[in-house]
Amino acid sequence: MGDPIVGRVLEGRYRVVQRIARGGMSTVYSAVDQRLDREVAVKVMSASLSSDPAFADRFAREARVAARLSHVNAVSVYDQGTDGRDVFLVMELVRGRTLRDLIRERGVLSPALAVSIMEPVLGALAAAHRAGLVHRDVKPENILLSDDGGVKVADFGLARAIEADATSTRTGLMMGTVAYCPPEQIARGQADARSDVYAAGIVLFELLTGVAPYVGDSAMAVAYQHVNSDVPPPSSRQRGVPRLLDELVQRSTRREPSARPLDAGAMLAELHDVRVDLGLPVQAVPPPPDAAGGDPDRTQVINLDPAALAAVGLTAPPSPTGPPGRRVASPDRPTAPTRPGPLGDPLQRTAISERPLLGDPSRPGRAGRPGRSAKSAKPGKPPPPAAQVANAQRRRRARRRTILVVLLIVLLGIGAGTGAWWFIVGRYNQVPSVSGMAASAASTQLKADGFKLAATSPREFSETVADGQVIKTNPGAHDRVLKGKTIQLVVSKGKERFTIPDVIGQPSAQARAALAALPITPVTVLDFDPTGKYPLDRVISTNPAAGALVKRGSTLTEHISKGPPPVAVPNVINQPRATANQTLSQAGFTPVFADAFSDTVTVGDVISTNPPAASALTKFSKINVTLSKGPEMVTIPTDIKKGDNPDDAKAELEALGLQVDPKQKDRSIFDFSAYKVDSMVPAQGTSVKVGSTVILYVK
Repeated sequence: MGDPIVGRVLEGRYRVVQRIARGGMSTVYSAVDQRLDREVAVKVMSASLSSDPAFADRFAREARVAARLSHVNAVSVYDQGTDGRDVFLVMELVRGRTLRDLIRERGVLSPALAVSIMEPVLGALAAAHRAGLVHRDVKPENILLSDDGGVKVADFGLARAIEADATSTRTGLMMGTVAYCPPEQIARGQADARSDVYAAGIVLFELLTGVAPYVGDSAMAVAYQHVNSDVPPPSSRQRGVPRLLDELVQRSTRREPSARPLDAGAMLAELHDVRVDLGLPVQAVPPPPDAAGGDPDRTQVINLDPAALAAVGLTAPPSPTGPPGRRVASPDRPTAPTRPGPLGDPLQRTAISERPLLGDPSRPGRAGRPGRSAKSAKPGKPPPPAAQVANAQRRRRARRRTILVVLLIVLLGIGAGTGAWWFIVGRYNQVPSVSGMAASAASTQLKADGFKLAATSPREFSETVADGQVIKTNPGAHDRVLKGKTIQLVVSKGKERFTIPDVIGQPSAQARAALAALPITPVTVLDFDPTGKYPLDRVISTNPAAGALVKRGSTLTEHISKGPPPVAVPNVINQPRATANQTLSQAGFTPVFADAFSDTVTVGDVISTNPPAASALTKFSKINVTLSKGPEMVTIPTDIKKGDNPDDAKAELEALGLQVDPKQKDRSIFDFSAYKVDSMVPAQGTSVKVGSTVILYVK
């Protein structure tokens, strides 16, 4: 069954011609852009990815980012689209093969060839890193070798779009890329420019040794080695690898990203230094086996026209294997060297065409065919007629004039081409990439390449370039500018950081004024102060803390006190004073004790609290605690004696809080004196509770 994509016209514009390659995540086709009438490559994503609308959106965003990258060694992205359920990417069509094919053909590459291939790869990655784009999937399959010897990096941004897909399987991607994944991408899912540097270091290792540094039965086994092992030097796998290349591979594949070159531009500069130190020549990418040219031992048959030869006074030489007018070379009789005639006439391409057509009659002792003296001429052969000689001379003069005209045209063409080359190309130099180099080293390299340096080098903050190293140049790296042009270096001041001031304990308005001097965004959060140290509207803490160094635009959270938090009053009724004091103190309150009489609560125990138990009260507040003194006692007065007035005695007893129950005793019916106190129960001097009843006997 044929491929359903072949023959379709995607989005009414791209006519798919044939399938070029197929992988687990996508299929690549050659196609024709019918609008611009040019050949393109169309990468159609697999159905498992295309069916997810979220993936299509991510894919479109990543394609737009990749399309902004323009570099001679990066595959250009022309367009992106969706046709039905098919999500596709339109790219530059590169006729050739991948670096993986070259590794399969040759195995181990020479250091010179490995460096010559990695330089354009790193150049493309450096341009991407300057544009803020991370490849995330550098591997030999994504490095294309065109038939004209060019090196191009493909699939910028595609790995990010696929990795972000949470619904599709990643097995194919993992198996295809884990051999080149840096530890941080495996362990934390994080990737930056230094991750591409790691993958490029693994590719360089494979070019020098023929194999990747880690192999295993599964992708997870390989991933484990990346995370837990250091990449060995290539010379441990392949003899003859120079020490400088060993060191570069190991520097670029450190497990800790901060120990690697900052980006591909920095690694490219180091690779250039290695090439210079080792004296490695630049080598062209070898052609594929089927494009290396014809067989040098193959015999070429040249047909000669006898009539045409006769017109110029020649005859075809006899051939042992064919009729006159045809010369065939054989292994036993090699063909004599040939050369074209003055105007490239195919009739002149023959072994005998190197001899002049006729002898020169002006030279004594020469007649007839050149190279044969008069003495060696066959006896009896008459000299050529005068008309034949004159015609031959005219033909020679015509050929000379033609040769001169052709030479003049060629010289004029060379001169014009040289002049055009000079004005278009020759008087320009390419600005080298010096990003990540020390300013002094960058100045030396630019001067060596014929450029002048600006008198001043502006300094800028950089999150990725260390203090004193070059961030960029003006004009930029790889720009073509006139020789001797002034180049300005932009040097890093390191990371821009601001110190958080100490505003703890300050009123919120005062703290906000202090923070306003910094280019940061303060965010206020109101919190209860559980310590009771900071009153209402005071700064409790900041995050980041005082003294921390933060980036421009960072967010700082300041926690402002709402006072102590509200706490429920614990129930301490009927508890002894010591226990109640401990309970209330642990709850964050300050108990204030007072005593009161109680007929029901044991002496020393808590009668009540104010506020009462379970009430919400601000922490660290005071709580009034009433302790029992026991029941209130009074002593029956001893000054009430027998014979006292009962009303006076009653009034005195009631004044002490006692209840009086007067009772009369019997007396004679003939006793008409006033009633007097006779006795009391309890008796005088007895201690009784307030409110007790005293029986007052009167008589």
